[in-house]
Amino acid sequence: MVAFRLRYLVTRLPALLLLLGSLAPPARAQEPVSALPPPVTRGLYRSRWFEFLNAHLDDDARAAAAGLSELKKAAQAVGVRRLSDFSRTAVYEGRQAETAGRTEQAARAYNAALELDEGNCDAHFTRLAFLLQQGSYGEAAAALPPAAASLLATRESRLAILSATVLWASAALAAAISGTILVLLLRHLRLSKHALGETARRFFGRGAVLPLALILLGLPLAFGLGPLWLLLYWGALAFSSSGREERAVLGAALLALGFVSPIVARVAHENIVQRSPLYIAAVDLEEKREDASAEDGLRQAAAVFGEDPDIWFLLGIYAERSSDRDRALSAYDRAVRVGPRGYESFLNRGNIQFQEGNVHQAIADYESAAEKAPQAPEVYYNLALARAEAYDFDGQAAALNKARRISAREVANWSSHPTLARVVAASYPLSRARARIEEWNREPRGARLPGHAPTTRLREAFLSPFAIGPWLALLLGALLYLVRSWRGVAAECLQCGRPHCKYCRRYGDPPGYCVFCARARKESRGIDVALKRADQMRRLTRGRDLLCRTLSVLFPGTQRFFSQRPVSGFAILLLFFFLLAAALVDSHLFGPRPLAPEGFRLGGTIVALVGAAALWMVSFWSAWRHPHGS
Repeated sequence: MVAFRLRYLVTRLPALLLLLGSLAPPARAQEPVSALPPPVTRGLYRSRWFEFLNAHLDDDARAAAAGLSELKKAAQAVGVRRLSDFSRTAVYEGRQAETAGRTEQAARAYNAALELDEGNCDAHFTRLAFLLQQGSYGEAAAALPPAAASLLATRESRLAILSATVLWASAALAAAISGTILVLLLRHLRLSKHALGETARRFFGRGAVLPLALILLGLPLAFGLGPLWLLLYWGALAFSSSGREERAVLGAALLALGFVSPIVARVAHENIVQRSPLYIAAVDLEEKREDASAEDGLRQAAAVFGEDPDIWFLLGIYAERSSDRDRALSAYDRAVRVGPRGYESFLNRGNIQFQEGNVHQAIADYESAAEKAPQAPEVYYNLALARAEAYDFDGQAAALNKARRISAREVANWSSHPTLARVVAASYPLSRARARIEEWNREPRGARLPGHAPTTRLREAFLSPFAIGPWLALLLGALLYLVRSWRGVAAECLQCGRPHCKYCRRYGDPPGYCVFCARARKESRGIDVALKRADQMRRLTRGRDLLCRTLSVLFPGTQRFFSQRPVSGFAILLLFFFLLAAALVDSHLFGPRPLAPEGFRLGGTIVALVGAAALWMVSFWSAWRHPHGS
């Protein structure tokens, strides 16, 4: 159960290598090119991690801080900003130290976890709980906003929160509509009973009232329809017998309910797609995250879609990040062989050749990339650098001018903020990952990988029974209301509350009064008549009070419907069932990784239950305090 998930953090495209130098002018291009240092390997910052860990376990705070600083520098040098694996390990170390009573080590480990990955909400909330247990309430208060913000720091956590919210809201809307239908049916039962009785007596006789009522209430069952259709049918009946504001509330709710099915289907499809190894790898590159599971997923995908160039292109990027240039070249070569139409693998392979000093081979790869993508400015920018290293200054100027014509702004940015390798690498956008996943899902073998989901069409979602059903109920309710308006709608007597319609009133009776009260007004105004009317109103009030209070046990907000405030009544119902759904529906359905410690999930459940209970008590108390005789 995720209760504290609140935040927005804008993610950006993956950065290139560390920014150090600048674009060399032609005058300096004749100087010998020194071999560029290899990118810092994953093994290097793993060694820095063990330096931190050893110092941490020896309680050497200074050495631990130095090791952590070197670890972060090593990661930043290869464009990694979030060391998710090491951050989770630091949280584990902190919990172990906390269990053993080593509070200083626990605090240091939790702080390290946040430094390694500021988007690790597990680390944020674990540290927050630790501060509360230690009595550091000031620090805990300061830590609460970033902890809440971390819940939306990554795409997977944002999707988890969206999915849970959609599920809770959908369940709450369905439950609130069900409660509204039952409340309106029972509230206007006397009017509906009167109208039905008049119809039955006119066409079938007095004894046909009860059988006709049972037939009309259970009509969908006669056609083999289930409880859902029966409830929607009752909604149409409730719509036709309700007042103007009540019809507006129920109609808007039924209209919104029809959109729930397409929305839930879309969110479910998105949850499946974002489990794909291709999407996970693209997200990790975009968020500059180091997570070994992403590369492992790509290797699994390569065993199924070995002819897909995108897989090998991504494996080449990951190999570069781990400083395995031979493996990166092999992956790019494989990508070029299976997908020669893409330019990205040529570009990145040329970058490796450039860094290795194989300038002519780099130029050949850049020219091949230019043939594939003549409007890609990074291709001509890199080609200008390579030709400068080969002393081809005319070619350098031509390539640089071409890059500037395509995008002068990007060229200026690359020139003023060059990477460590100076050349610009090709990225892998999420849009491309999504398009490729959709292609995989159209093939049967795609079912062997996570992220496989049948291709859904918006038209099919809107034509499903769950979408059409509420709209058909709304249409039927509107038609029934038009028929009843044409034949005459029953109303309550202004004097005694007895239902009456145009068929049971006599010509010349005053409007708003039933036949009995109209006759009494003409015949007598004595005390006996007044007492009888007062007694009838008391019985009506007691009956309505009993009905309202009984319904309030299950449906908070019923009192508002009986007080002719259906908008606030429906709002209370919706909020009550939303809190109830938030407490009962397990958020683990959408959390692929831990989003908050178990204690905070339990705390969120308790908060939601307390809120629902408080809302129920206030509504029930209001139902007992106010009479409902009018």
